[in-house]
Amino acid sequence: MEYMARKLLSIKIFDDEHKKKWKKTLIDNDFEVLCVSQFTLYNTWKGNKPDFHLAMPSEHSKEFYENFIEMLRSKYKPEKVKDGIFGAYMQVDLQNDGPVTLELESPAKTEKPSKKDQSAHVNKTTEEAGDILERQS
Repeated sequence: MEYMARKLLSIKIFDDEHKKKWKKTLIDNDFEVLCVSQFTLYNTWKGNKPDFHLAMPSEHSKEFYENFIEMLRSKYKPEKVKDGIFGAYMQVDLQNDGPVTLELESPAKTEKPSKKDQSAHVNKTTEEAGDILERQS
């Protein structure tokens, strides 16, 4: 979550005063942020139907969304961070400006196995190899 808040506030996607592209952040421009909960956008396809099994379960997503909004407010100007109503039917009008759509996704968390887990895996693998050798003899 911290990665996404930091990235959203620091990406350079706006022109500078000399019309040079990709030079300014929303903070540089003192822009507002409108954050709308769109968890249904995180889907895959199962045949011709959307499948949301990779989306965060609804019992966790509201708290996650609220924490994300608070994190944005703590890292920027709270009055500049706007949000919608979680889970509500909303009509949001927007105007795309240009031929670019950017997707942000946080890197997957990979947990390093502990030394104990690694040695247990090595021991298990060694035992399995020994079993295979015994069966082959």
